[in-house]
Amino acid sequence: MLCRSVFMLAGLAVASALVTGPMTATRRVSMRAKSTISMAGDIMETAASLQGPVIFWGSDGATMGKEESDIKGYDNFSKFVAAVKAAGLEQTLKGGTFTVFAPTDAAFADFKGEATADILKYHVVEGKVPLSAIQGDLKTVQGSSLKYGRRFRKTFLDYAMVGISSSGASKGQVYPVDVECSNGLIHAIDTVLVPGTYKGE
Repeated sequence: MLCRSVFMLAGLAVASALVTGPMTATRRVSMRAKSTISMAGDIMETAASLQGPVIFWGSDGATMGKEESDIKGYDNFSKFVAAVKAAGLEQTLKGGTFTVFAPTDAAFADFKGEATADILKYHVVEGKVPLSAIQGDLKTVQGSSLKYGRRFRKTFLDYAMVGISSSGASKGQVYPVDVECSNGLIHAIDTVLVPGTYKGE
């Protein structure tokens, strides 16, 4: 009985080898490629899929067309992406290395003006500027500078706080910063900034 079991196992091993084939160089590369971390998308692609801070609907969710079990969702950046495309700036943001201060959809909902090309360019700085490196005014692609401020141990540019993070138990109101893109960085902000409107603290 033992001999028959050994022969059966040996047969299964041979059949398996015939089906899968030898470990060729091509198969080794293919298997290695699956474990490789894919590169981040460009600024526009990343902004389109970026998840912003939590929005709590609570019991009002059902009246808003949400599932009854859903009490929260996430703000995102679809209005910023749409505004950039409408202003014809999509290729500009694909054609260099930039840091973008992207207002959330809620920020655009509160904004009463028109998101012109100048306003959108005012949210863009050339090069990669991580949050830790913001220590002074930043010259924007629009030509004006975002005014740096440090208040309440937080970094401000004009009247927008960069890197808003909830101090509550839920930690829900977190605005993503230092989001790596293939051609730059994205920092989320809660306000649409307009050149020339900030007059200081």
